[in-house]
Amino acid sequence: MRSNTRISCDNAVKKFTKIINQNILENNILLYVGIAGDPPGGEYSYLFPKFNILTIDVDEKWHPDIVMDITKTALENNSIDCVVCVQTIEHIPNIWDLPNELFRILRPGGYAIIDCPWNHPYHPEPPSFGDYWRVSKDGMKQLFKNKFKIIEIIMDEYNTSVFLRKN
Repeated sequence: MRSNTRISCDNAVKKFTKIINQNILENNILLYVGIAGDPPGGEYSYLFPKFNILTIDVDEKWHPDIVMDITKTALENNSIDCVVCVQTIEHIPNIWDLPNELFRILRPGGYAIIDCPWNHPYHPEPPSFGDYWRVSKDGMKQLFKNKFKIIEIIMDEYNTSVFLRKN
């Protein structure tokens, strides 16, 4: 059975994905961030049929395509068309570095879906990652407003999801 947090996340990701799939051409690159325990390609990879998907995680035990911190990647500038980072930013200790790195790796016109549980139990996965943050709607605005066009933020009692575009 899926938690209320996951159901809230599912609804936001599906809504945002419809817009992305209407505005993206074939053979683009999607970076799926934080795959710990997800199926190959990431939990929501099935929603992105037009994308070549790369996965990234800080711990090789999850078998990502790239073992690296999303806030300090070796990816080329403007090389990614879409980033999906769901149920992950609460595990990033240096969360304030995320907007800069996403802006650097996303192509102009690229999209990002970022979310964070709001009302969810403490859930670290030592030694892979800790559980550091809960981010509100106001927090998402502050985190991303200087780098991205914020298309929409959805917050309910379980989750906060933000849909971004790099201009």
